[in-house]
Amino acid sequence: MQIELRKLKLALHLSEETTAYSAEIWIDGELAFHASNQGHGGADLYRQIGRWTEKDVDTWLVANRPPQHVGTVEIAHDLEIEVGALISQADALARLKRRLKTHVLTIEAKGVMAYPLRKRPREIVEQAILSTNPAADIVTGKDAEQLRRAAAVIVGKL
Repeated sequence: MQIELRKLKLALHLSEETTAYSAEIWIDGELAFHASNQGHGGADLYRQIGRWTEKDVDTWLVANRPPQHVGTVEIAHDLEIEVGALISQADALARLKRRLKTHVLTIEAKGVMAYPLRKRPREIVEQAILSTNPAADIVTGKDAEQLRRAAAVIVGKL
């Protein structure tokens, strides 16, 4: 089951206890739900559009995704956890793309590092990074998979 968010709109200025957002949830290339949260600490709201029910998706996620651990408590993976992870990934990806305009980003053992350009040519900064750390993977922004990997490092999935 391929679950993805489309038309994600974050309203961080409205977020108090939870992330305020609206989005479409697509499953295996079909529109399945309209999802939203008002940001006041309540649960996500899902309006079924397609053939998938929230129960069907939760059953599949419990069987195919590892449970989440909060301290010593184990929480079964469900649609709300999956959507939260997708929102975190999308937010990290957007922040990376913005930061690429003024920084050279690398994926290193310590995580994703940002080196400011400070009006220097990008190539010179990249050469300096590689001369001191040849194992650094420079994020160019041209490779979508590399950007997704960097975003996954930021949200703690790698």
